[in-house]
Amino acid sequence: MKAIQSAALSVVLAAGLAGCTDSGPAPGPQQQGPTVEPAPGVPSSAGPVTLRGQFQSQGAVTTGTVTIHITQAGAVLRLENLATGAGDDLRLMLSPGVLVPGTGGGAGLSSAKLIELGPLTGAGQRVEMDAARWAALREPIRSVVIYDCAGKAAVGTANLQED
Repeated sequence: MKAIQSAALSVVLAAGLAGCTDSGPAPGPQQQGPTVEPAPGVPSSAGPVTLRGQFQSQGAVTTGTVTIHITQAGAVLRLENLATGAGDDLRLMLSPGVLVPGTGGGAGLSSAKLIELGPLTGAGQRVEMDAARWAALREPIRSVVIYDCAGKAAVGTANLQED
């Protein structure tokens, strides 16, 4: 329970300190050369990758699905049939963490890192990320989070699985 509470507090603190903005890729030199691995989630020459997930409720009843289709050109995130509670400033976030159950029945993310994609605009929202933006993500994306920046709380999370 304490680990989940600590993880949830870390998510709230990280998002609050970040001001709910995408800080972009970390500054510093970019590695180049033939030994560099492809960015997480970038498909190999074998073809595109599709990630899917069902939203689970956290701070509000949240339902719907998310799909991320990843190709060499970038990634396209689509929300389908999304329904969630009201919030003053709902944002769409990516996370390398996953939603894990707590001992007290609550749930929290296994990582405090959140990468903002922008405001939540609707049940059928579509977000396109070019190859450079997707490649700038330094860790694999394992979940999509609906986050209320005003309330500093996750309202729903979808853990992603490869199709």
